Parts: sequence; C-alpha cells; structure tokens
Amino acid sequence: MGVCESKGKAGEKYRRGVYFNDEEDPRPEEDKFIPDEELQKRLKKVIGKNERILKVGVYKCKLFSVQLTAGTLYHAFVLLETKNWWWSIEKNGQGVTIQRSKRHTSVCEKYRMKSRNTVSGPIAEDTCRYNLHQFVDMLYASDAVGGAYHLLENNCQMFASVVYNEAASSEYWYPKV
Repeated sequence: MGVCESKGKAGEKYRRGVYFNDEEDPRPEEDKFIPDEELQKRLKKVIGKNERILKVGVYKCKLFSVQLTAGTLYHAFVLLETKNWWWSIEKNGQGVTIQRSKRHTSVCEKYRMKSRNTVSGPIAEDTCRYNLHQFVDMLYASDAVGGAYHLLENNCQMFASVVYNEAASSEYWYPKV
C-alpha cells in the first residue's frame, strides 16, 4: 500500500516552511523542517552546490491505493533534474516537502522514503529557466510555500501548476477541473 497524501480540508496541522528530505540524511523527520522565515537562507545552505536545473516536470499519483484511475482525482508534484541530483517538490496537508536523491525512483516513486501509489508522468515537461538557488528565490518571492493547504482552494495540483509554470522555459500546465 503506497502513500500519496493530500490530507487537510482546511490546512489543519499545516506548517509554514519546508520539509527537506535527503535520502542520505539519517536524521529523524522532525529535524528536517525549515521554518518559512529561515527558508531562503537555510535551504540554499542545505542544497549546497548551485547546479543548473536541466528539466522540470509534473507527475501525478493516485490519492488512494484502491482508486481505479488518476483522471481528475490525483496528487500532483514537480520533479527537477540537475546534473547530480533528482528533486521533487510538493504540497499536501502536512506542508511542503522537497526531496533529493541520486536516483530518479527515490523521489518520483517515494514520498518521505515510503512508496507512493501508482505514479504516472511526466504529464508536463520542459527545460527550466533557473538554477537551484534561483529556484529557491522564486519559491520565496512568489510565496509558493506560504498559505495553508486547502482541498479546493490551495491544493497540490494548484501548487504544482504555480511552481511548474514559473520554472518552465516555454510550456504551461494547468490541472483539469
């Protein structure tokens, strides 16, 4: 049974900031949270080398393992590819999570090191106009991380659309309503 959570009708328990999961970091999950006011500075420090983002894509997975399809009811997240790393960024009722790994499957098929429900994609893909530090600046400047999760008004698909549309060089993606 996989995970692909988008809990939180009105953002209860939503934490403003980012969970940064690196598969090579053995610290417990609660130690990986970067509060919003420290986001720009600390996230750049954790990221380290300022690599160019080669590709940005939107992927989706079923919300529930018993779901037959992921037509309009799905969890959306963004994948980034750099020369040395794969990255995912997504929003759900727990907050925003950024993951990084040397392996594509570790960020595409897993959420916080647990298997996701069936993943498909990319459903949109393009080259990226940013390097990693510029991407963090964009997240901060656009307040993409801010705002509690809301099932209808501020959900994972809307977040993925904002992040992808800001980062993609020429393509746009909007969730089907």
